[in-house]
Amino acid sequence: MALRGLKRAFNAVKYPLVATGRAYNEVAQRYPFGTGVVTTVVKTSAADLFAQKVIEKREEVDWKRHGVFISFGLFYLGGFQYYLYNHLFVRWCAGMTAALGHKGSAPIKTFIDQAIHHPFFYFPVFYSLKGYVEGAAPADIFQRYRNELWENCKALWTIWVPAQLVNFSVVPRHMRIPFVAGVSFAWTVIISVMRGALDSGKVAAAAPTTAQLEDATANVAAAAAAADTVEQPAAAAVQVVQAVAEPAAAAAAPAAAVHAPVIAAGEVQRSQAAAGLKALVVPRATAHAEAAT
Repeated sequence: MALRGLKRAFNAVKYPLVATGRAYNEVAQRYPFGTGVVTTVVKTSAADLFAQKVIEKREEVDWKRHGVFISFGLFYLGGFQYYLYNHLFVRWCAGMTAALGHKGSAPIKTFIDQAIHHPFFYFPVFYSLKGYVEGAAPADIFQRYRNELWENCKALWTIWVPAQLVNFSVVPRHMRIPFVAGVSFAWTVIISVMRGALDSGKVAAAAPTTAQLEDATANVAAAAAAADTVEQPAAAAVQVVQAVAEPAAAAAAPAAAVHAPVIAAGEVQRSQAAAGLKALVVPRATAHAEAAT
């Protein structure tokens, strides 16, 4: 019974998705250019809204920037890339495709796309639009493009070389632009989640731990006990203060800028430790002072 229920639930989810996919494919076959353009516009809009609200955590959407990137999705990603992939690449590699098939010509198309098109056409257009939105000078835009080109290419090739090999070898022509849009959006989400996980890991590593606070407390007790036997209470008090301050400062400093709630909790615990320290040291210091007189 449980297995049947699970199978019914799976089919209830599967059939609408399959029906939607078939309908989309039929529309793309009839109107390949229009489908590609609409898909890239929707993808670019969703990716920019995701970046602004989730990654950058903006309270208000920058609609000017949003409009610029929608235009980029409309004219470049949807229009130019459709012409490039489905007309120019087909024409340039016609002989090789006829002799070796799509799988044989896919590496050449991928090389042109990744070694020529993206570094020297896609990135300059993207940086120009980004610089326009930010109000940057043309010289600054070009310098930033040059400085970041190699790192951008390495990140690009990691995902897009295998993706474009699949695209040019097995994906039908009418689905190539939607395929690129889908991979692009998925990659945006994956990178964002990875960055969030890395940032959380850094925060957790930087935040003061319970063990560090316990060590500081033990140092306080040891230094306070030493105050009973030393002749100069002030020196013992300095030892106690250092025992608390140094571990706490070392643990809290890296996290101060990124994890304020944890630091605030640490401050409360350190304040409590300081209060305990005062209760331990001040009576002993007073007693030593009275004995000296």
